[in-house]
Amino acid sequence: MMFSTLNRYIIKRIIKGLLLAFMVVTSIIMLVDFVEGTRNIGADENIGSGTVFLMTLLKAPKLIEQTIPFVVLFGVMGTLYSLNRRSELIVLRASGLSAWRFLSPAIIVTATLGVIWAAAFNPLASSAMNAHDNLVERVTGSATSAKNENIWLREGNDIGQTVIYAERVDMLARKLFNATFYIFEINAEGTAEFERRLDAKEAELVTQGYWQLRNVIENAEGELSQTQTAVSLPTTITIDDIKDTTGNNTLPPFWDIPETIKKTERAGFSTVGLRMQLNKLLALPIMLIAMTIIAAGVSMHLTREGGTLRLLIIGGVLGFAVYFADNVVSAFGEASALPILLAAWTIPLFVLFFGISYLAKIEDG
Repeated sequence: MMFSTLNRYIIKRIIKGLLLAFMVVTSIIMLVDFVEGTRNIGADENIGSGTVFLMTLLKAPKLIEQTIPFVVLFGVMGTLYSLNRRSELIVLRASGLSAWRFLSPAIIVTATLGVIWAAAFNPLASSAMNAHDNLVERVTGSATSAKNENIWLREGNDIGQTVIYAERVDMLARKLFNATFYIFEINAEGTAEFERRLDAKEAELVTQGYWQLRNVIENAEGELSQTQTAVSLPTTITIDDIKDTTGNNTLPPFWDIPETIKKTERAGFSTVGLRMQLNKLLALPIMLIAMTIIAAGVSMHLTREGGTLRLLIIGGVLGFAVYFADNVVSAFGEASALPILLAAWTIPLFVLFFGISYLAKIEDG
């Protein structure tokens, strides 16, 4: 019963420390993003500070997701520093408890945070980011402005594939302009063979799941060109797919990634980025556990005058080093220079084993 009470006390202190670190990190991120948004948007558009703040609020969850390891590192480090400063860790150690015993509640809390973030907060962050993009398009009118950038789309299955090129897109009207549809069929050997080409002045994505092409010139191999007023083509492409192609490439939420991978593979696209995102979310609890152990290793020494600054510097350097290394290895994975599993899991597992080794050295000598 006494150990259960101790667990509850440590869990309560860890949660308070994580909440404090979360609020500090969130405040800094939102402040920087709000100032940047005011400078970039407010200077050219008649947009009030309230709208800019709403944009910042919607964008914040996705930005915070990248800093969760920092939140855990500083949250646990601050909690253990507080316990150390009040000599509570000394009492625990003097009573015969090892560091692993009173760190286990912290590990449970941070691992649970990683699972909850991947399963619940990541979908919430993705939804908030989509709402942010829609709000920006609505208040700035950027989606209706003429865009000269060319876009490419692709879809398909085991029977056939379609490659789509367009000179311009109107997101609000769901239309492509000066679009060309290259249609291929898959033969018995699994090779794509050209079937026909459709050149349309305009192609509208209808919500029922098909393209409505207007002013169409159809060319098929061995046949004369035909002009048609309208042509309908079934499609699995959605407006979100077009947003991804035009630069609004917010990754899908955790629960939608496996299905998106299947759809992307059927369409013939690379799924490396999606698989990296899935594995990084799966590895998030391991990364947070590793940060907890590193925070414990940094905070275990008795603090004296000037110890707080040293603690923050060491923790910050370690946090940025892990963040930088993880981004570099992930970039190699996204470029297919490393296997996806290796790129997504190497840094979390390395940091975990390093932290365990360092803490064991401090604890057992």
